[in-house]
Amino acid sequence: MSESSRVAQVTRLVTFLGTGNYQETVCQFGSQPPARQTRYIGRALAEIFNAKEIVVLATDQAVIQHRSGLEESLRECNLPTPCFVRIPMGENAEERWEQFRLLKDQLRGCVGPVMLDVTHGFRSQPLFAASIVAFVRAIDERPSELRVCYAAFEARRENITPIWEITEFIGLLDWAQALRMLLRTGRAQEAAEETERLGRALAKAWHDGGKQGGRPNLDALGKSLREFGADLETLRTGDLLLGRGSMNSSASRLLSATQEAKEHVAKYAPPLADILDRVVAMVEPLVVGGKSLSGESGRTAVAALADLYLRLGRYSEAIATVREGWINLYASDAALCPGAANFSRTERCQAETTARQKDKHFRTIGHRRNDLLHAQYQPMSDVQDSRGIIRSVHEIVTKFAKARAVQTDDAFGDGRSSCFINLSNHPSAKWEQAQTKAARALAERIEDIAFPAVPPDADEKAIEALAEECVAKVPPETSHALVQGEFTLTVELVRRLQARGISCLAATSKREVAEAADGRRVSAFAFVRFRAYPEL
Repeated sequence: MSESSRVAQVTRLVTFLGTGNYQETVCQFGSQPPARQTRYIGRALAEIFNAKEIVVLATDQAVIQHRSGLEESLRECNLPTPCFVRIPMGENAEERWEQFRLLKDQLRGCVGPVMLDVTHGFRSQPLFAASIVAFVRAIDERPSELRVCYAAFEARRENITPIWEITEFIGLLDWAQALRMLLRTGRAQEAAEETERLGRALAKAWHDGGKQGGRPNLDALGKSLREFGADLETLRTGDLLLGRGSMNSSASRLLSATQEAKEHVAKYAPPLADILDRVVAMVEPLVVGGKSLSGESGRTAVAALADLYLRLGRYSEAIATVREGWINLYASDAALCPGAANFSRTERCQAETTARQKDKHFRTIGHRRNDLLHAQYQPMSDVQDSRGIIRSVHEIVTKFAKARAVQTDDAFGDGRSSCFINLSNHPSAKWEQAQTKAARALAERIEDIAFPAVPPDADEKAIEALAEECVAKVPPETSHALVQGEFTLTVELVRRLQARGISCLAATSKREVAEAADGRRVSAFAFVRFRAYPEL
């Protein structure tokens, strides 16, 4: 980075002072006019950067040896009187932590830029300084603007000692930490901000350095990170994997921007290229290359998204993604383009009904999804503890990764060993043949549970108690339940049964009217079909 473009006033200069026998030298920052000759790098920096405050970190011995000389040198240049902060030698852990605290305090609470000079750091002090800088910038919500420099006395020419600014390496720490946050949690806002900030710094260095080669383009990467992160956090599956309209998916855009940025980063900040490789590895499996999630490529991308959520510890998003992915196995193209203008809600509902009726694994997924979604506000028999639900989500994501796009009874089971519960006041023995046949197509046996009488003065708590009593009678192998009766109890029953992964149905019928011999009109109701309740 061109130092000439970075000269600006600093509010606080923080410098170390040791016990060395410092030699006179002339310090110069970039192409700026050199400072006056001095033994003290701190005085030269205060002159170059017009520091308003000067803080000197020094041991007792260093203060005794150099305080008067430094103060006199500063007075000669009409510069501020320094504040000496005495630090211990660091000979034991307690003293080293005290060093840590003292320097940390000097990097905080400044309304303007802080310049940290590590030239005369003693023993492990420069290492401490680097760790403290990282700590403060990781912990503080709005850390002070920080610049770091080093006077390279060993690189002097004709007694001109160059001042090297190494601030860009602090930016590297910030950027690496922000990308680590993305890779570990999926949160991308901070990574986007740091990428854009670093991109501006690299572009300025490119401009000031004579525009050699192509212009670094991290701004595009920052924008793509922000868009991808927003889609990931809000579970926008269509925007993540397929895109919207003529725009490519946010996963595809981030992959392209990362690969492009890698070329620039490898030239201007080589260590960052390794981190971008990890971003590529995270995003690449999510790129579908089409406008629907049909076929093996679509299923693989959805499985990769579920696995990503799982690795990020985001279990609700993982199970929601698998649930929708399982419905995809039964869906037509019109139901496989979430967020698109041509998406068919009707065909999606039909695919979900088919999955619920024919696939016992889908019912298990629904049960676990509801357990997470309702935040454990369900009967104890229907929920797992944290370890159990994490284990279940792992197993479900793994199972989906191995699922086949065209399912067979042998692979997944069609529920025929299950039980169909008749929770109504119409005994199954009196059903007409069409209704019995439709129920046996869904499960091997039919079992009646009488729908209880509901007192008209019953309150909500009584309704919940009745629902609990009924659900306790439901066999564990139940796959489907006909639920018809008093309205409020029906809702409570459906909600509880769906939480257990049971498909809840209502019987539909049509009215047939015939005229008797005596002229009377006789009405009869003929069964038409079972219709699923929506998810509650």
